[in-house]
Amino acid sequence: MKEKVDYLKGLPIISMLKEDEIRKIEDKFYIESITKNKYVFEEGNSCFWIYFVCEGRVKLLAHSSAGKDFIIRIVQANDLISDNNVLFHRDPECVYSAKSLESSIVAKINSNDFMALMNKKPELFKSYSEIIDAHLSESYKSLKNMAFEKVERRIARHLVQFAKNTGEKTEIGIKLGVKLSRQEIANLTGTTIETAIRVMSKFKKSKIIIEKEGHIYIVERHKLVNIAEEF
Repeated sequence: MKEKVDYLKGLPIISMLKEDEIRKIEDKFYIESITKNKYVFEEGNSCFWIYFVCEGRVKLLAHSSAGKDFIIRIVQANDLISDNNVLFHRDPECVYSAKSLESSIVAKINSNDFMALMNKKPELFKSYSEIIDAHLSESYKSLKNMAFEKVERRIARHLVQFAKNTGEKTEIGIKLGVKLSRQEIANLTGTTIETAIRVMSKFKKSKIIIEKEGHIYIVERHKLVNIAEEF
């Protein structure tokens, strides 16, 4: 495992500080290794920490009373998971869960220490606000997408976004950097697993995508973009 300061250097907000400033506050942070499919925290539990993903990927989950999950967002390495409703004197209860998609390393800092740090460095507060604003905008677009768009278009949009954020160009197409099961695709797009299976099978039959060893490869990106953006 790398030194704590090396992890902190890559994190949003914290990376704005000089190395000597980071070393002064590194004792406020805790680094944790999370194995695949393990919870970082769970909805409804007490939560007094601000979390960052240092390595790996973590999915944020909302749980319904019927026992179904909805994936709010997939957090990539060097990103803020979110404040999880624990800043600004609000009820410190986790309003969603965070579960690792793969073996990951996370950093956490107590919310009071995090607030004290931002009060000392107003430029950090501005950076934090910009990140939260981007997350809220992304969530709004996702909700709008689920409310008004066809499932096929919703799935296409998520695949295009994953290609943009995690894609790797290969000889056979763009390999998505995260493995997604049909259930996870359904949870991301607010549909049933049966519908996710049907749409993905259609994409495969049209040779828009292929799958190898659990990874999705986008072979005909322009066709997928056309589906995602059609009116």
